[in-house]
Order: sequence, then C-alpha cells, then structure tokens
Amino acid sequence: MKKEKPQKKEKTIKAKKPEKKKEMVSDKAETKKETIKQKIEKKAKISKSKEIKKIQQLLKKKWKPVFRGRFGKRSIRRKSKAKWNKWRNAKGLDIQRRKEDGRIVDSGYRTPKGIRFLHPSGYREIMVRNLNDLNNVQKNEAIRLSAKLGAFKRKIIVQKANEKGIMVLNR
Repeated sequence: MKKEKPQKKEKTIKAKKPEKKKEMVSDKAETKKETIKQKIEKKAKISKSKEIKKIQQLLKKKWKPVFRGRFGKRSIRRKSKAKWNKWRNAKGLDIQRRKEDGRIVDSGYRTPKGIRFLHPSGYREIMVRNLNDLNNVQKNEAIRLSAKLGAFKRKIIVQKANEKGIMVLNR
C-alpha cells in the first residue's frame, strides 16, 4: 500500500488594506519654517541707474566670432559642441584651413573698452574676501564672494551688502 501525500491547502490571499494617507501640512505652517538660508537669499531691491541700463544694452550687442582651429577629427568638430568653439589659433605647417573651421584669431576682435570686463548685469565685479573689502565698493560695482568664504562670514557679508544696496552676484 502506498501512502498518499496529504494535499496542500491553497493559501488565500487577503487584499491589503489601503494605508492611511499622511495629512498634508498646511501652507501656513510651511511659510513659518523659513530656514536661515532662505532669509539670506531674499534679495534687496537694488535700483539700477540710467548709466547701468545703457551699459546693459551695449553688452547685449557684444559679439564674438567663432574661432575653431584644426584640433581633433574634422568629422567630429561641430559649432554646436562647445568643446570645439575655442578661441585658439591653429598651429602647424600642414594645416589646411577651410571656411567651416571659422575665422583665424587676429587682433581687432577685442571687446570695446567701455564694456570690457563687465558683468552682463552692467556692473563691474569686485572680489570680496572679507568685510573690509566691502568698504571699498563704489556705486557702479557689484561684489562676487570668494569661494573660500565660510557660510557664517558669507551670511554677514550678504546682510551688510543688502543694507548698503550693493548687488551680490553669487550668494
């Protein structure tokens, strides 16, 4: 006589109950929880003078031709790739210049003196490494904070700049 194996009972799968959704925090509670960083990032409204607005218009017209030397394979070099749009002169005797290589770097393509070294906002940039540097900033200048500044000193400098009405280019 052979013993029959007991048949396994089929397990019934119970439907999982949907989990309760967490209640959404109201908008009022979120606005109260402003971090220090958000408070600092509030920009002081700095009105631009007429001179700066004119300079900004000139900066929009700033133009630089494409200078692409013969670097790398010709089939790979494209205007659309920033890597190949370098301001470099082709070197070597065996280089054959073609129209698609762009113009040759030459004097006369320099930016006009009036708008040279200006930030697109129209202000001259001044590097600030500490609070004392902030005292030397003049009317038509904006500040750029040094990357070596820590968070604490950065906060203090940004607050002082906002009080004085100085534009901060990198917060």
